[in-house]
Amino acid sequence: MHNMKTKTLRASAIFLLYFLGFWALLGGFGLISDPTGASLKIPLDYLKGTSFEDYLIPGVILFLANGISSIVIAISVARKVKNYPFFIMVQGMTLILWLTVQLFINKDFYAPQWHITFYAIGLLLLFFGGIINAPKAKNTKELEK
Repeated sequence: MHNMKTKTLRASAIFLLYFLGFWALLGGFGLISDPTGASLKIPLDYLKGTSFEDYLIPGVILFLANGISSIVIAISVARKVKNYPFFIMVQGMTLILWLTVQLFINKDFYAPQWHITFYAIGLLLLFFGGIINAPKAKNTKELEK
């Protein structure tokens, strides 16, 4: 029973990681290729009061931190590399941190359809990684006794 639950959670995490990676690569590339944000219909005015003159740096960070990393972690999870549940949780925290900093820097940037969806994905990644890791942590504690 445990193995089936782990497989389902792992498959769900892989799906979410690829989904996140796809959108982050797309958005990051869009911001890198057009730092004005016009091609993505994101007004440059959203950056007023921030330390950014255009979307180039946020685009690079999005592309790398949530795009490339999500794809690499999805592949790692599929291959069951050592500590893959931890990597799932790291990506969940990275996404939540990205969104929170983004909204903290610029409250006008809030887009419910995107922010709520991706906050949920971040929380699910934390949850899935934690649940997958729980039996391993329990077994480690039992071995230490």
